[in-house]
Formats: sequence, C-alpha cells, structure tokens
Amino acid sequence: MTSPLVIRHPFRRAGVVALVVFAVASGHFATPAGLHGWHWAHILLQKLFYLPILMAASWFGLRGTLLTAGAVSSVFMIHVLVDWGGYRMAQADQVGEVASFWIIALTSSFLFRREKRALLETAEAHRETIAALASSLDLRERETALHSKRVQEYALLLARRLGIKEGDTLVGLEMGALLHDVGKIGVPDGILLKKGGLTDEERDVVRRHPDLGASLLQRIPFLAGAREIVESHHEKFDGSGYPKGLKGEEIPIGARIFAVADVFDALTTDRPYRAALPYRSAADMIARESAVHFDPEAVKAFMKIPFRVLEETALRYGVVLKEV
Repeated sequence: MTSPLVIRHPFRRAGVVALVVFAVASGHFATPAGLHGWHWAHILLQKLFYLPILMAASWFGLRGTLLTAGAVSSVFMIHVLVDWGGYRMAQADQVGEVASFWIIALTSSFLFRREKRALLETAEAHRETIAALASSLDLRERETALHSKRVQEYALLLARRLGIKEGDTLVGLEMGALLHDVGKIGVPDGILLKKGGLTDEERDVVRRHPDLGASLLQRIPFLAGAREIVESHHEKFDGSGYPKGLKGEEIPIGARIFAVADVFDALTTDRPYRAALPYRSAADMIARESAVHFDPEAVKAFMKIPFRVLEETALRYGVVLKEV
C-alpha cells in the first residue's frame, strides 16, 4: 500500500514546494535581522531555504530546481536589501548565501538525476530478469507459452479500468503476474506435465505451489507486492479458494484483479483437454462466477474493456482471440 506521505502528482508537489518557500520566508521575515534574543531562529530559518531547493531537485529535475532556486534567491534578496541596507559587509555575506543556493541547486539536481537514472536501470534489469524467469516457467509447461505475458497485460488493463494508475499496487501486479506460478518450480515434472487426471495426492502437491512461490520471494523486499499475488492468486471471493481460504476483501486487490485475467487467458487459449473458447463464451463464464470466484467490481470493470483492446493484446503474445 502506498504511504500517504508519498506525494506523486506533479501539481501537488509544486504546491508543496511553493508552500515551503512561503512558510520559510514568512518565518524568516518574522524574526528580524540583527543581534537579539531570537537571532538563532532567524539564522535557522535562513538555512531552511535549502529545503525547497532539495525537494525540487528530488521531484522535478534541473529545470524545476533552477526555478525554485530563482524564487528563493528573489525572496532572499528582498530581505538583504530591506534589512541590511547600508551594511556592505553584511550584504556581501548574504549575497554569498544566495550563491550557495545556486551551487546546491545545480549539485543536488545532478546527483538526484544520476540516482534516478541508476534506479531506473536497476528496475529495468529486474524486469528483464523476472520476464526471463517467467518465460522459462512457461516453456516448462509448453501449452502455456507466453501465458505470463498475456495475463500481465490483461491484469494491467483491468487495474487501470478500476482506477489504479500508479503506485505499489500496480508495480506489484506487474511483477506478480509474471511470477504467479514460480512455485511450480517445486512441482515434479511427472505431476505438472501429466496428461491424465491427477490423484488426490498429486492435486495436493500442485496446490502447494502458491505457498512455495511466496516462500521463494519472501526475502526479496522489492517483490513484496508481487508476493501477495503469488500467494493469493488461487483464492476465491467466496472463501472457497486456497491456500488460506481468504474471502472478499481479505484477498489483496492485486490478486483479485489477477484472478480474472488468469482465468480469462486460460479459457481463451488451447489446452490439451479442450480448445480455446471465444471471447463471448469466456466473458459469460466469468460473469457467472462474479461474487463466487471473482470480485464483482473486477468483473464489472473487465466487461467494460473493449474486445478490440483484448484482441490486440492477445495477438501481440501469440493468441488469436475470436469474439464469438
């Protein structure tokens, strides 16, 4: 879940920076210059002018940082002219402070930009590694080739229809969709690839794969959101799923979204035991399972995704989706 302290919207961030500039300036002007009992507060507030500059460097990059530094410098120069008029040495010292605003602005902007680039490169490397692992899992079950990529795309489409456009839930869903069956690494080939029906014992082995997958991911902090989906993707809205028998909103929202995408792909692709169903038949089956297998809100949102969008997504990953 995204922390309420994390501010993502750029206009809100700009508003926060402007508010901090105003608050620091107000406090600084409220404690007049010169030797007096509150001079320490005057100096402290002067140093706090660096705060909005660093915030802008973190959030907006070079252009936003320089705009903020310009605003801070303008406010500060008013203070220099008003409170230190006629005191050349004091003014020179204050001008030096303004110069330091610009030095900090440029330096911090460069460092934050370099850090963001490194984080993006690391995140991309993680995505590529996880995609490769997911592909290897799909290859093991030959009839499910590119299944993980399709369910990832379907799940992200559905999440956006539900109004989830950014944040930890979307990232967790993106990674969790690819890794949902990672626990099948622990299922023997003789059971996983068996053509006939499974015995009760073999079925119990297969049903352990969500717990196995979750245990594999539990020591990887950046996959915490994905782990929820790996562990809960076979839970059902009415509580009849496994491994924990979670019910309704006890099931993480990412897993509720993923369940619809996963079943839709399973229904609309060829399997050894049946041919692929057309979109309309699959959608009708999903609708019948609303509030039983699936979250009703997720089902409603799925039904609003245009067939053309689903068709294009399926085709991109090797499946021709027929409408009827």
